[in-house]
Amino acid sequence: MSAPELSISIVSWNTRELLRDCLASIREDPRSAAWELFVVDNASSDGSADMVEECFPEAAVIRSRENLGFSGGHNLALARARGRHLLLLNPDTRVDPGALGGMVDFADRNARVGAVGPRLEDDRGNLELSWGRAPGGLSLIAHKLLLHRLFPDRRLARRRSRAEDVGWVTGACLLVRREAAEAAGPLDDGMFMCHEDVEWCMRLGDAGWRVVYFPRSRVVHHEGRSIRQRLGEMLVVSQRSQYYLHQKHFGRGRLHLLRLLTGIEMILRTTLWSLLWLVRPRTRGEARDRLGAYRRILWRTLADRGFWAPRDPRPGETS
Repeated sequence: MSAPELSISIVSWNTRELLRDCLASIREDPRSAAWELFVVDNASSDGSADMVEECFPEAAVIRSRENLGFSGGHNLALARARGRHLLLLNPDTRVDPGALGGMVDFADRNARVGAVGPRLEDDRGNLELSWGRAPGGLSLIAHKLLLHRLFPDRRLARRRSRAEDVGWVTGACLLVRREAAEAAGPLDDGMFMCHEDVEWCMRLGDAGWRVVYFPRSRVVHHEGRSIRQRLGEMLVVSQRSQYYLHQKHFGRGRLHLLRLLTGIEMILRTTLWSLLWLVRPRTRGEARDRLGAYRRILWRTLADRGFWAPRDPRPGETS
């Protein structure tokens, strides 16, 4: 039996209706009959897995007894996938007919392309930032000091039809050639959620594969619906993943720079969200979650080595 051209992996946690819309959009694609589809249910309590089995029998449902996060969930599906290309797709997306096939065709025409990401838009047609350069010192400083909030990101002003090589593309919709995935290895499940797509793309680049932003394919993204269910907790998890990435790839000096900048960032964000609490009552629910998370991140950055140095050293390294 020949391998399908595409294996799609969707990891879902309590996103039943969004997941339904996502799967319906895949089914509408004229090439979907040739694809392989996996839905990993990360111990949802909203009946998501039952809905998929009842309404989308073409999808193979993998039920996890615990929430394995983004990387752990996708790795369950990718271990079973047979496709020439592998696609990570968020359940809070809706794919245009032809979008995924266009990404497959682009990769097939360009032998050294290891990963492809589409143009992401929100449901009002606004362009989302879905790609960027590999992490660097200047970009880290700019983001941690919130300087990126003061200046428009030039990526949003670029032409929407031009493919270009980038450092990473978001895991909300990320196609990876099988050979590239085998060369780079699986997603690092030491990162529960956030930054794992950046880290995977970094390894793909290190293995000699191109990572390309392909805006001719469009995907609608209802960003962050799963994360907002537990916003405070996910902010803390995201920061831990950032520490993990820097410890793994950049070493002790960058890690301590990140600690310093994160402390400054938490103070800045606490100040701004405290002001919002006072002047915008409707934001107080989100502000409460954020302020609590910022306090936890600051304290753990200062006092909890297991938080800011979460990765066990590799053989030959010192902690």
